[in-house]
Amino acid sequence: MSLPSAEHQSPSCGACQSETSHDGDDFVCEDCQLAFDSYTLEARFLDEDVEPCGKPCENTWHGDHKIHRGQGYRCHPCQLPKGHEEFGGWHHWTGCEPILLDGGAS
Repeated sequence: MSLPSAEHQSPSCGACQSETSHDGDDFVCEDCQLAFDSYTLEARFLDEDVEPCGKPCENTWHGDHKIHRGQGYRCHPCQLPKGHEEFGGWHHWTGCEPILLDGGAS
């Protein structure tokens, strides 16, 4: 009797955490309309001619001092391709960054 072999798994999408599929060249997230390089996992739009979505961050917890006093977020618009909602990507990915506010605690 032998032990089972391990199985390689596709990486999850960095925006929605969904499972990706491999199309022979890239890992693909159909929901977000993103392709990830097989080696570097760098993301690009499936349709290189489409613009970014651009919808602003609506996370109310990203306001100044909402989570911790002296901390907030530098919010960005949605970076996914415009129309991603049509493919099942119900969410927006803004890549907001936590920051210390002036005079905030370290």
